[in-house]
Amino acid sequence: MRKQYNIMTSCDNNLVPYVAVGLTAMAHNLKDADIDFFFLHSHVSRNNIEMLEALCEELENCKIHFHEILVPHAEVYSELAEYGTGWTGEAYYSLCAHLLLPDEIDRVLYLDAGDTLIVGDIAPYYHYDFQGKSLVVTGSRYKPYNGNLELFSADDLGDWKEGLPGILRGIFNSGSYMMNLDKMRKDERTLADYQYLSLKLRELFGDDNHNIYWGDQGLLSATFVGDVRYYGFPEIRNLWYMPYNFCLWYYDRMNEKPNYSPAILHFAGTAFKPWNGTYPIFTERFQKKEQLHSMNELKNGQAGYFYLWHEYAIMANTILDKIGF
Repeated sequence: MRKQYNIMTSCDNNLVPYVAVGLTAMAHNLKDADIDFFFLHSHVSRNNIEMLEALCEELENCKIHFHEILVPHAEVYSELAEYGTGWTGEAYYSLCAHLLLPDEIDRVLYLDAGDTLIVGDIAPYYHYDFQGKSLVVTGSRYKPYNGNLELFSADDLGDWKEGLPGILRGIFNSGSYMMNLDKMRKDERTLADYQYLSLKLRELFGDDNHNIYWGDQGLLSATFVGDVRYYGFPEIRNLWYMPYNFCLWYYDRMNEKPNYSPAILHFAGTAFKPWNGTYPIFTERFQKKEQLHSMNELKNGQAGYFYLWHEYAIMANTILDKIGF
């Protein structure tokens, strides 16, 4: 029986080339699957959209159905991003995925555009029981309580000293997460809800503070705290357990590979992004010579994942050359 997945990302023109690399890795590693891939944007060029569509048609091993979703009210998402750290409005488009995607789509895997890569079986994560929660996530923050690691609750939003700042930094990493679209529709969440939360946080911290929450993951964490399920919890209470959002900052503290096989890589917390590495083969489509870094800048253990990204970049480049993009 063929597996079926709904997968989503969002970005601007700058990251589109790296989405092509991600799609290539997806096709290579999710063999014999039917994938509905939803690409959310507000002003990506027609040429880039056609390039992604054509690539999906050429990719082998699985069937990727490309769906372009034009996001309205882009200025509102940009305003939300204005009080977050480091990301543009496109990173926030997932907030209303339940309103933007077709009603029959009940769940979707969100992936950061560009710096995430599917390299293994995602089925255990994709089909993980929501247990009535809105999100399934890779936990990145716990609350010490009675000698154990526990989850944050909505009550912790009232703890201005430790609870709220930690939540706004992110109780999970937003590189990869599952969204329970059916529940979000039943809860009747709207874009205005996120605007209201952002406004209240600005009233608390001041309109002149443009680092109130840590990008989309900070705003998502404040919105859904108490309404998320950590993958593997409570059996596993370990910040380093992240098979479906393997952040390469793992090697900031670890010298050995994890005791699990990462299925989704996230090139987060590294000295540079994978498209800025100096590889034996330079891929002009995805790289700029003036931005290249020495691989020696990477931590021990990281380089292998970068070379894997480069392999998929070469595959994508070959296909796109063949079809005239």
